[in-house]
Amino acid sequence: MYRTVVLVVLVAVAGCAGAGDGAGTPTETPPIRATAAPATLAPAVAEATGYARRRADAPPLNTTVTARIEGDVTLQTTRRVRARTARRVYVRETSAGPAVVGLYAVPAVNPFENADLRKNPAAGLSPPTLAIRAQTVYADVRDVSQSGERSVAMLGNGTTLTTYRATATDDGGSRAVAVAVATVAHGGDYVTIVVVTPAGRTAPLDRLFGAVRHRKG
Repeated sequence: MYRTVVLVVLVAVAGCAGAGDGAGTPTETPPIRATAAPATLAPAVAEATGYARRRADAPPLNTTVTARIEGDVTLQTTRRVRARTARRVYVRETSAGPAVVGLYAVPAVNPFENADLRKNPAAGLSPPTLAIRAQTVYADVRDVSQSGERSVAMLGNGTTLTTYRATATDDGGSRAVAVAVATVAHGGDYVTIVVVTPAGRTAPLDRLFGAVRHRKG
């Protein structure tokens, strides 16, 4: 007879780069350390759409992941995560302000060594926080309201593209913007694309999403 096993996973994300461990009490086991491979835009598409790479870096993500397996025996663990993410930022200047594409790769982690349970340690980030972490042009994204949702293809996988209206701040001051966000699992990482466009301007979203490249060696 087959037994039913229910997996319950809670992911808690704490702070920004270099922040503390956040809520919860980690176990005494060593933290999970993992590194993501960078995602990039295909150079030909970036050039054709007017985006130039502005930044390439690897900010840390310090967080905790709590996971519980419920079945005949209940197992629970809280693990600290010390992730090295990969970020690539592309910018297209417009008269209304910079249009930005941020590619943010986060390594998948497995809270249990002997169970196939791989999770995104950045899953708990809110859309504004994710939009800030994925790029370095707009230092603040606030007053966020969802404006749409549809399916898109990226890295050979289908995913959901969610769009928002927001206010963002850069060196030129505050401005109304449109923000598009989507995440896919690929090659042992979770790859997020964030596109921030000044209000009144458009971005070739499907073309940009189709131009994302990611390979984990």
